[in-house]
Amino acid sequence: MSNQARRPWLALFLGLLLPGLGQIYCGEIARGVIFLLSFALLLPSAVWLALHGPTVTLSPVVVAAAVGSLALLLYAALAAYRTARRFAPSLAAGAWNRGIVYVAIFLFGHGFILAPLSSYTRRDLLETFKVPSMSMMPSILPGDRFFADKRVGHPGGIRLRRGAIAVFLYPNDRTMMYVKRVIGLPGDRVVIDGTSIEVNGIELRQGELRSLGDPALDRLLGENIAFREVIDGASYVVLWRKEGTRRQLSLTVPNGQVFVLGDNRGASQDSRDFGVLPLADVTAVARQVLFSANREDGLRLRRTGRRLD
Repeated sequence: MSNQARRPWLALFLGLLLPGLGQIYCGEIARGVIFLLSFALLLPSAVWLALHGPTVTLSPVVVAAAVGSLALLLYAALAAYRTARRFAPSLAAGAWNRGIVYVAIFLFGHGFILAPLSSYTRRDLLETFKVPSMSMMPSILPGDRFFADKRVGHPGGIRLRRGAIAVFLYPNDRTMMYVKRVIGLPGDRVVIDGTSIEVNGIELRQGELRSLGDPALDRLLGENIAFREVIDGASYVVLWRKEGTRRQLSLTVPNGQVFVLGDNRGASQDSRDFGVLPLADVTAVARQVLFSANREDGLRLRRTGRRLD
């Protein structure tokens, strides 16, 4: 191989396998490393910046960064192709131009650079979730895919607050993730009497709603009553069944625990059923809808970018 000139289509193929590998194949080692690091850092950096800005910018920034990463991958591969094609007769192979070297660089790049940064982003910064059930309607609809902030509970991260929509490990099956709204924090006194909920003596219910602002959602009002609740500045709409709403409960949330409820109170399995849950089991807080679709309505563009914090 050491006497062979550079082949443009091989440069393109290697560039698509790993950003910068096509440049290394063509002898542009420094440029190849720059392409690889730029590709690896673009999305995590954009996610980190987006999480420190207004929620409304989260989806556009993350989507733009994902598109930018793909564009950078294609640009690097095409640049390697053009270099190999333009200088093919004079680009003799160097000592590093061996198949075993390309394999080693590919494995190192994916195993020690791309995979760890991708894992860090998903584990500690941002993850997408999809809710298949109706338990969080009308805040989250079946088919909504939303971004969730994974910094909750981490050193230097965000603090869990009342009114936040939490993603957590289901206590009765820790292979499943549930999504509910935080109503009570450690030490809070929670009292439920029918559709009335008090936290530390403050009534959450503000008034009944006659419309949910969407004809499809308004159909839910045939069997349910809608109320607006407010807690610690968070304002949201909840649904209670017209029949069977006289359930009563009174408790003080223990240390290290939280009390959660679904917004669709008549169709939710929550702390009324499985009790309080450990703070440590809360893994994320919902921030913004990325997109929404179901079989009946197709793509629901009006929900794209909807804030959930």
